[in-house]
Amino acid sequence: MNIEKLQDLQAIANVLHSVLTIYPESDVINTFKHQEIVENWPQLLATDTSHKGLTHLKTYLAQWEGEEEELIKLKLDYGMLFYGPGTPLAAPWGSAYTSSSQLLNDFSTVTLKQFYAANDINIGMRTNEPLDHIGLIFAVLSFLLNKAMEEPQNPYFQKAINELLEQHLLPWAYRCLDLAYSHAETDYYKAFSILAKEYLLYLEKTFELNPKRIAIYR
Repeated sequence: MNIEKLQDLQAIANVLHSVLTIYPESDVINTFKHQEIVENWPQLLATDTSHKGLTHLKTYLAQWEGEEEELIKLKLDYGMLFYGPGTPLAAPWGSAYTSSSQLLNDFSTVTLKQFYAANDINIGMRTNEPLDHIGLIFAVLSFLLNKAMEEPQNPYFQKAINELLEQHLLPWAYRCLDLAYSHAETDYYKAFSILAKEYLLYLEKTFELNPKRIAIYR
C-alpha cells in the first residue's frame, strides 16, 4: 500500500479516536466545519452506506452554529450512547460484547493488554478507562499505521495491525457501531458510526483479514 493511502487511513483513525473517546467540544466541530471535512474525507469504499454517512455529517455541520444548546444536545447524545447513566446504549468497550457477564476489564481486555505488552505499545492513560475502548484502539491503530509508513519494508507493523484488528477490534466493533447508529439522536454520531464501520470494512477487505469469530452478548 502506498504512503498516501496509509496517510489517509491514519488521518481517519485519528478523527475516529477524537470523536469516540471524549465528549464533543465546540472547537472540534468548528474545525471539522472550517476544514470542510466532508469534502475532504478520503474515498474508501464507494458504497451508498458511506455516502449516507457523509450526508449525515454534512447535514449536521451545515446547521451547526456553535450555540450552547447545540453542544449540550451533542454531549447528551454522546453520554447516552457511550457512558450512560446506567448501561450505555452503545457500550464502547470490547468486554461488554465479548463477556457473557458483560463485565468490563474481562478476559478480552486482559488479552488486549497482553498484546500491547508483547508489542511494546504503551497507552498513556489519564483516567481508569478500560484499554479495550474503541476510541483508544483507534489511537493505537493510528500509531501502528504511522510506524508502517516510517518503515515500509518492515513487515512487523503490518502484522501487528492485522492482529489488533482481527483479534481485538473487528470481532465486536461492528455491533458497537450498529448500536451507536440505531440509538444516536444526532446526525453527528449517526455519521461517525457509519464512517467508522465503513473504515473497518475497508481495512478488513484491503488487508485480507479474517476476524476472530466469537459470540456477541449485546
